[in-house]
Amino acid sequence: MERKEIAYFRVFHEVSRAILSVLDSKEVLRLIVKRIVPAMKIKAASLRLINEETKDLELVASRFLSKKYLRKGPLNADKSVPEVLEGKPVLIIDAQNDPRIQYPKEKAEEGIASILSVPVQIHNKVIGMLRLYTSSPRSFTEEEIEFVSALGEMAGLAIINARMYEKEKEKLTRLFERGGIEPVHHVKMKRYGAKTVSREAFDTKRSTKFFKILHEVSRDLLSDLNSGEVLDSMAEKISQIMHIKGCCIYLLNEMTGRLDMVASRGLSDEYLQKGPLQADKSMPDVARGTTVLIKDAAADDNIQYRDEAKKEGIVSILAVPIVVNEYVIGEIRLYSAEQRDYDSEEIDFVLALAEIGGIAITNTKFYQRLQIDIRFWESTLSYLDRA
Repeated sequence: MERKEIAYFRVFHEVSRAILSVLDSKEVLRLIVKRIVPAMKIKAASLRLINEETKDLELVASRFLSKKYLRKGPLNADKSVPEVLEGKPVLIIDAQNDPRIQYPKEKAEEGIASILSVPVQIHNKVIGMLRLYTSSPRSFTEEEIEFVSALGEMAGLAIINARMYEKEKEKLTRLFERGGIEPVHHVKMKRYGAKTVSREAFDTKRSTKFFKILHEVSRDLLSDLNSGEVLDSMAEKISQIMHIKGCCIYLLNEMTGRLDMVASRGLSDEYLQKGPLQADKSMPDVARGTTVLIKDAAADDNIQYRDEAKKEGIVSILAVPIVVNEYVIGEIRLYSAEQRDYDSEEIDFVLALAEIGGIAITNTKFYQRLQIDIRFWESTLSYLDRA
């Protein structure tokens, strides 16, 4: 049986990837409640958003709740666990007898014993609630509540992300309609798999740290379209948690075939300025989508600048591909000062960060292109109107 912390990391990775990849917030919200039930080993889950006019909590996604229960009547945000509106998670151990709970009879009929409610927020404003239901009285650990709260936060960010893109796409669509132009349809990102060289081993505390860092990075990437600063932070977090000498993030320049560095931590300016890295000469299998570990960088023919690596005190290098839409767009490289192996959990963690970072980079470029298109068509149509 896999440990809970491993499940948390994998579920959060899947949800983060979906939020960054899918611009349909409803699809992401359905995924959150679907995945949280087996991860938390609970009876059911639901996600509701507040109707600003009626103050009712309107259902947008649920898992394993009967139609009869879902149709029991409206839930009012001011009456149903109102403390959640203050931005705090609330656990009701005895949901059938607690005065903060509406419809206690229906909960008894549904077999609901305890309810954990966490806020869904946008810019520190509570817009909804994510709820977990258990079939027997249950407490939740601080780590469990932190995990559920992180998913609630991701739900809010998913809504922001989707609204931002929808607003820009609607603006562009209106311009197209005004000019009688056929709108452009963008393809959704696909899932991908990458080969790894790894061993079976994992540590409970470290898995929890991996989840927390993935949460921090995902939140930063969703909150800040300046992905460059977030990638610098990502390189620093990788260096710290993996206890390595340094980390670099590279993007593939399709024109030159070079790996252009966009973020780094822990390496000297002299080493970073040693010369251009060629994707087809420096660990070339990574550019084909394979994770590669070089244990002795000073003696391996797949390494450019071996003398410079030795002078820098670099012994081993782990490189993982950054893949988006089945194309390698860059690499994350980990540099250690001693000969080192990496287990499967460590590699999965770096691959998850590579994937999240890659999607965020692509999203930033897509959003920037969308805004350029809008400015172009605004100028063009304005000129034609004046002509």
